[in-house]
Amino acid sequence: MPIAPAGATGAIGIFPLATAPMNQHAHRAGNAIVISSRCRGLVDDCRAFIFPCGVAHGKEQPLASKKEQITFTRLCAVSRDLIYLATTPDDQELGTPFTAICQYNAGEWSYETFDISLSSMTLFKAPDKDYRVLYLLDENGVAINFDTKEREVILSDRSPLWKDYRLGYLQKIRQIGAHLYACGDGGQVYRREHDATWQFVDKAFLDGPDALLNPKSELRLLSRLMNQGENLTPENLARAKQLREANASNLLWDFSGLSEDSIYFASEKKQVYWFDGKTIHALPDKTDRGLISILAKSEDVVYAAGRDGTFLVGNHKSSFREIDAFRGLPGWPNINGMALFQDRLYMSSFADPRGLLVLNGDQIEQVHCDLTPDIKDVSAVAAVTDALWVMGTKDLLRFDGSTWERIHFPANDPVR
Repeated sequence: MPIAPAGATGAIGIFPLATAPMNQHAHRAGNAIVISSRCRGLVDDCRAFIFPCGVAHGKEQPLASKKEQITFTRLCAVSRDLIYLATTPDDQELGTPFTAICQYNAGEWSYETFDISLSSMTLFKAPDKDYRVLYLLDENGVAINFDTKEREVILSDRSPLWKDYRLGYLQKIRQIGAHLYACGDGGQVYRREHDATWQFVDKAFLDGPDALLNPKSELRLLSRLMNQGENLTPENLARAKQLREANASNLLWDFSGLSEDSIYFASEKKQVYWFDGKTIHALPDKTDRGLISILAKSEDVVYAAGRDGTFLVGNHKSSFREIDAFRGLPGWPNINGMALFQDRLYMSSFADPRGLLVLNGDQIEQVHCDLTPDIKDVSAVAAVTDALWVMGTKDLLRFDGSTWERIHFPANDPVR
């Protein structure tokens, strides 16, 4: 479904009254018609949500006999009144390719189901369009236009690459400049071209063959040598650790940039990488923990965060520096998302402690509110001009800068 440009709050598509599609629900928004979701059903109870009474993937689905609970997995914010949640049933077996995309639109919920294992979703505005659409990323390398349902296979034939490269799942999709980009395991970074094909941005950056599978590699030979106790020397152990770290897959969790010739990547290999529009470079400032989230605030200020309280600030010109910003917290947070709202940096921490954090000067603090329960269940954060959205596995909160509000999801029990 097309989404109106920023400023058309709550809109999914703006049409003149005479041209509003008759098969979609419409209501007035000023002088325009706001076209509501083409999702298949309303999330009015869990039975309709998990087992739609109608057609899903071309098959009739039976009604469930009891109310099951739903887990929120991904968040994409459009405006103060419009968001998308990716969800899965609590009783779904791990690895099942099923995701329900739920839309909250000014108090109304609707949904549509997909046979995918969703890893990320984002909004995309094509250069020749005046609206945005939602794009879904399947971890197995398929991008889906939520409006047209067209599926774009990012890498159509991987088999010629298996000998020389290690590929894996894709983790993140996001628009930078005029293009969509996607990143993931094995150093994979792709750009969507205007003809809807996807291309590597730097094929040389991909991980090479796994050294553990090569019987002649130094890592394999050293591992075999250390099977004998007398070879477990400090020197050999240190060298083996160094080789294992170098051989580990370069998992890119996240990326951010203000232009297509300056994009930053957060890597599980404890490093920030920078793309200059042609080549991806490893920046020299390594940490001792994996990086999961990154956000470019300006050309000079880029935040990178990750496991066990790792938090860096810098840029590719003057390097990154690690900041001890968590000293007032009871643990070492694991940051998996960041968002700027009203010029303040908010972070979602999924553990130690779990919750919403905010950068206050040079110190990161936990955010509390006057709701019961307090903000505890947090796994994602997203910001739009006039609202901060905070999502947990079951909780959904909205903050306008002064007031917190909990949004109830009708398929679940109330958060208490």
